[in-house]
Amino acid sequence: MKAFVCTGLMGVMLSAGAASAVDVYTDEGAFLAQVDTFYLEDFDWAFYGGYTELTWDGGPVNGYAYTLSCFAGADGGSGDFLLWTNDGAMSTNSALDGIRADFTGDPVYAVGGWFYASDFNGFYQPGETIIGLADGTSYPFMPGNGTDFRGFVSDIPIAWMTVDAPDGAALAWPAMDHFYVGNLIPAPTTAALFGLAGLTTLRRRR
Repeated sequence: MKAFVCTGLMGVMLSAGAASAVDVYTDEGAFLAQVDTFYLEDFDWAFYGGYTELTWDGGPVNGYAYTLSCFAGADGGSGDFLLWTNDGAMSTNSALDGIRADFTGDPVYAVGGWFYASDFNGFYQPGETIIGLADGTSYPFMPGNGTDFRGFVSDIPIAWMTVDAPDGAALAWPAMDHFYVGNLIPAPTTAALFGLAGLTTLRRRR
């Protein structure tokens, strides 16, 4: 089983595995407090139906890069697997597909953004969204709007992630925007911690 810790608005512990741990952030500021260098893609260039290809390459920016594509999600897949841009966001041509990001640059330990279900016209609609990570993490949630942030921080490199929006009473197209990929702020080394302890001791002797 896999364990992750939700930090931010939710602050609850979910199931996790011994191989890795994933912290889930619902607050963008708290997420960024853990992140060192990153690449942020806001898809400002995108407009509705302006891009319909099998893949899209993001980066490299600060060493981070990725390839977006479609995959057969919970609804079984369409077979054409074409991406589709909404206004300022990436989505899929078919409601049967999900979005997959394969990270091709520097190792990625943190991903985050706005992930949600959209309607035929590319607008947010209420519905379940499922984030998947390469280590087996599956995180279903119900975004409250199109800017409902989720961030994921892992103690092992994240090779890929997926965004899926299963169809409910209405067809749902997965969408992603304001997408972060990056690394974590380095933890203090043992030597540095000993150095700080020694400095504290010296200060106490004065």
